[in-house]
Amino acid sequence: MTNGISCACRIASLASVSLAVLATTLSVPAVAQESDSGNEEAGVSESKDNTSIIVTGSRITGVAPVGATVTTLGREEIEIAGQVTLDRMIQEVPQVFDLGFSENSRGQSGGNGNATWSNSINLRGLGPFSTLIISDGHRMTTNGRAINPSVLPTLGVERVEVIADGASAIYGSDAVAGVVNLIPRRNLDGVEAFGRIGSTGNGDFWEWNVGAAIGQTFSRGQVMVAYEHAFRSNLSGDDRDFYTSDQRPFGGPDYRTNACAPGTLIYQGQTYALPAEYTAANANSLTAGTENLCDLLTGMDLFPEQEYDSVNGTATYEVTNGIELLFDGYWSKRKFVRKPGTITGTFTVPESNAFFVAPDFYVPGSGGYQIAYNYVNDQPQNDYGGYQTNWQVTPGIRAFITDDWKFEGRFGYGKAEDRADSGFNLDSRGPTSALSLALASGDPATAFDPFGLGRTSDATIASMFSTDSTFPTNAELSTWQAGLDGPLFSLPGGEVKIAAGYEGQDFTMVINSGLADERTYNRKVHSGYAEINVPIFGPGNATPGFQELTVTAAIRYDDYSDVGGTTNPKFGVNWEPVDWLALRGSYGTSFRAPTFPEIYGNSSRLYIQNYLSPTGGVVSGYTLGSGPNPDLQPESATTWTVGADIEPLDGLKISLTYFDIAYKDTIAGLLSNLAVLTYADEYAGTDTILFGQPAYDRIIDVLANGIIDSVPPPQLFPFPGTSSACSDGIDIDSCIFVDGRSLNLGRTKMNGIDFNIGYRADLGPDDTLSLQANGTYLTGYDVAFTPGGDFVDLKNNIFQPLTFKARASLAWEHGPVVARVVATHIGGYTNDIVTPAEPVDSYTPIDLSVTWQLADSFDLPLERAALTAEVRNVFDIDPSYVNAAPGPNGGGGYDPSVHSPVGRFFAVSLRTNF
Repeated sequence: MTNGISCACRIASLASVSLAVLATTLSVPAVAQESDSGNEEAGVSESKDNTSIIVTGSRITGVAPVGATVTTLGREEIEIAGQVTLDRMIQEVPQVFDLGFSENSRGQSGGNGNATWSNSINLRGLGPFSTLIISDGHRMTTNGRAINPSVLPTLGVERVEVIADGASAIYGSDAVAGVVNLIPRRNLDGVEAFGRIGSTGNGDFWEWNVGAAIGQTFSRGQVMVAYEHAFRSNLSGDDRDFYTSDQRPFGGPDYRTNACAPGTLIYQGQTYALPAEYTAANANSLTAGTENLCDLLTGMDLFPEQEYDSVNGTATYEVTNGIELLFDGYWSKRKFVRKPGTITGTFTVPESNAFFVAPDFYVPGSGGYQIAYNYVNDQPQNDYGGYQTNWQVTPGIRAFITDDWKFEGRFGYGKAEDRADSGFNLDSRGPTSALSLALASGDPATAFDPFGLGRTSDATIASMFSTDSTFPTNAELSTWQAGLDGPLFSLPGGEVKIAAGYEGQDFTMVINSGLADERTYNRKVHSGYAEINVPIFGPGNATPGFQELTVTAAIRYDDYSDVGGTTNPKFGVNWEPVDWLALRGSYGTSFRAPTFPEIYGNSSRLYIQNYLSPTGGVVSGYTLGSGPNPDLQPESATTWTVGADIEPLDGLKISLTYFDIAYKDTIAGLLSNLAVLTYADEYAGTDTILFGQPAYDRIIDVLANGIIDSVPPPQLFPFPGTSSACSDGIDIDSCIFVDGRSLNLGRTKMNGIDFNIGYRADLGPDDTLSLQANGTYLTGYDVAFTPGGDFVDLKNNIFQPLTFKARASLAWEHGPVVARVVATHIGGYTNDIVTPAEPVDSYTPIDLSVTWQLADSFDLPLERAALTAEVRNVFDIDPSYVNAAPGPNGGGGYDPSVHSPVGRFFAVSLRTNF
């Protein structure tokens, strides 16, 4: 990217020369797999003989995206998915990874911004912000981080189209790994309703959802409204044996903590287990080298309780011949509640404490002793909850200038509001904190009892647990777009078609809205694009070896008010030498502008976190929080693909695609990555991870120069209420510093093969067999952690893109009954966050469902009534064991980014039309 200049002249220049530029680039190879986009699938009104149909990946009406395959989840796939919300349906596409922005785990890149434990889509595992999620081709209101597709109800969506290929030349920023297009329904004529309920066998997890949609099509247009309510209970880790700190039964280590109730006394580097009642009478009974051990994970949720209410609507109206008014809009509110683990900590008990008891080895005047402590008996678990609301309206106009040329303009406006709250937190930072004052108090009425004997007054407990953590964010988005498309002229192979247009955005985000440290940021974007499609060979001039040959080229310029401008091209080619074989390829560049939370951060606090040590166990380190970093630059990528679509037999279709992505200036935020010390050597020569004296000096610099929100004086190492080894003048060699802000850290190279196999056979007049298999095999994934660093092979390592993911289904349709079995396979991989690295077994749960079309068997006054029974994870397969220490964002004996902790799950649903 370069510094932005006046976008008006750049856009005007692009509009005037784009067609000429594209015409001169048609010889560059490029490709696409056409999807069967009939009227019912297209999700758009059927005016002008289907000339309004736009397929994701192209701006040209009626043209499939050349050079890219489209994975489509249509109405049938949405209905049989067995998931309550769109996000979880899309997660089952093999190219999607559940890393970072997930309700299951926030411990990967991007996770520190997921304060509301939301879900998003992470294509290829390149990061949750490298996938663009749009609705009917236009951008959606976001909280400034990532979009949860479930802002739309499942009943209000005609289909979901996924392109796992760079598409910035078509859609702009964020489309590095690909695009997910949520296409709302515009063809519903009648009423559709459904209800579904499901639970595990013992009822420790359950979910239900209901919804209804009503629509009408008429000669001059259509109207549709859909509403859905979904509820998904929390799943407590206490209900899963594999989720534990003591992993010795699985062949792993014991990660239990000595911060218990009663706690563990620490004096001059030696530990002593405290008895249940520690008083002066038994003060001399402590034994050196002993500890009280307990599970840090007790009571923690594996994922939160979630409740969704969502509604969306569409409308099309032909005002007069050739002019249509368009509308789509949505509103959604998602509420969540999550139970974290109990509050623990290590504090110093001074001799002034009213309940201080000196053991026989204690030297008076030595400053007291420390206690590793669990507050479970002082303060109940502190629920963490909040909500997300999103709404957007997008009216527009479509005008057919001629029978073939179309103008379309849209304006969108919407708002998003996020709020996450955690009340009754421990006030422990600084010498004047409630904890520090209570520990120092000599008055039993105001002192804290560090031995857990119930002697702390209610007033003191209330003052200690009086801190409220609130993370409110408001965002507002305005978008406008105008475009023309149609044929230029005809060739023997078909019509040469073009599309050109302008798009604009005005995005405002308010972080910590309504609080004293409220911050407001604004970004304006102006973009111009052009695309051309040239069919060199087609039905009119097909010859042996050239049944079809189509080339396409696109170019887009984006000007950002805060991070400059960028130009991105894309080229594609389709070549069909024979009827049963189509070859394709694509080449293009993409980019991603940094988000406001990445640039400015949520906080600049200096945290103390427990990091996984490569040599085993955990170590404490100081981490600079998530911002600000005003020098952050956009990411950029070069992508290319080659592929083939083969139909060797009737009913058999095979699609293979090789992809290659070269990503640079990648943005990574290490605040929530508790396994980052595994790769500490790769950050050598930078200030990202420091040890010993350099780490100590960096922390002093951060404190002394006011970089953080609150600045305790340097002599307060360790902070009261913490147990960091990085103390002033003591254990400097053990000091650790991690820069957790978003940084342009390095480069990424990824390549692999996508495959899709479909087969359908008619076994008889009432029997049909269908087989579908798709997956991804990664051939390479190399990362350079710093701009000049060497590439490191991270393929198939924990919390990284995995070598092999696949999904296969077999369906037997026998009259009104359809039986379906689905297998999801995740290949084994390497757990390299421990030393030595350990293998993790593959994971292959099996799902079974049976659907009975009741209206085909009984005389019912309904167009359709379908009853479905399903069993997910039929054989109740536990997640593969992973040697991972427990943490607030995941871990504890399994990998939440690839394995489901739910177990066997039963559900029944009823769907009907009338």
